Amino acid sequence: MKRTVIEKLTSRKFIVTVLTAIAGIITAIIGENETVQIIVGAAMTIIPTIVYCITEGVLDAKSVKTIAEATADAAEKLGAKDKVVDTIEQAGEIVESLTEETK
Repeated sequence: MKRTVIEKLTSRKFIVTVLTAIAGIITAIIGENETVQIIVGAAMTIIPTIVYCITEGVLDAKSVKTIAEATADAAEKLGAKDKVVDTIEQAGEIVESLTEETK
């Protein structure tokens, strides 16, 4: 099932990421010590953004693997050549290995 932009923007992960980024920006602006402002502000803005991007990438990769498996099954049932089915399955395995590497 494809998630719409509205569903992604209202997801808990995205909301927490945005709130953390806002907290980082506020800390950077209002903090008392200039060095602390810079370090905490940057960390609280950059880290959640990176984590969010990685998480979304892993979820997208898992979706691709599921689709590849379903496509391979359908191709096999429709009488596709073994080489075609094997290629589709290998594509899913490649995506899965990429997902494993990002963990």
